[in-house]
Amino acid sequence: MFFPILAFFLGNLPNFLAKILFELLYPVYLLKFKKEKDYISGRLKKANLQIKPKEVYKNLFLNGLDSLKFLQNKRVPVKFENFDLAQNECVVFASIHLGAFEMLHRVLEARGKTNLVVSEFKNKKLNKFLRNLRETGNIKIVKDFEVSQSLKNVIRNKEILAVMADQSKYGGEHFEILGQSVPLFLRLPIAANKLGASVVLFRTFRKNEEHIIRIERVYEPSSNMNSAEIARIFESWILEYPEQWAWNYF
Repeated sequence: MFFPILAFFLGNLPNFLAKILFELLYPVYLLKFKKEKDYISGRLKKANLQIKPKEVYKNLFLNGLDSLKFLQNKRVPVKFENFDLAQNECVVFASIHLGAFEMLHRVLEARGKTNLVVSEFKNKKLNKFLRNLRETGNIKIVKDFEVSQSLKNVIRNKEILAVMADQSKYGGEHFEILGQSVPLFLRLPIAANKLGASVVLFRTFRKNEEHIIRIERVYEPSSNMNSAEIARIFESWILEYPEQWAWNYF
């Protein structure tokens, strides 16, 4: 019951109290996770970005709370852009861990059956809670190591596949992004494109207390996609809102 109770509390927390809570929790968090903070600090310096790790953590926290509220069907200010560009029934939606990224899969369920690719945590109770939170009648959870097995069924049944391309434990390819090697999971969307699916690059970011969810690029079926080009697109997203990217994911 711990995670549902915590989610209920956080999901009803006003924004001004959320900011106060972060300031209280951040020094406590660093007592246990100082190595992670130093790791993020090193990544930011290597990328020549004048951003402190605290800014990254604060955005993760606030965007995460808004994601939680969104998944709980609470009112969150969201603006959708360019969604008329994706017309094909069979689509792979690919994004990165930027902004309130947990919102992304939920906006797809209105389009049809959506298969959400996820990586699991070591904590089984947390995994169960997240599954219950993420899954709906139109959203099915697919573990990252299972997705290649289900790809043909997704194509055959004209379903949607949603994947975070910067979450690569299986079959990832490394690209240089902001001066460092980052593994990207692009083989799956490229393979799906060859099999007849269109590939949509979309993202979300917070701007002036509003979340923008925007389709940025659509690759029609059999488009001869270039993975290096996609990596450059992702890099441009991160450069625009570096404080909202989850630097601890790679």
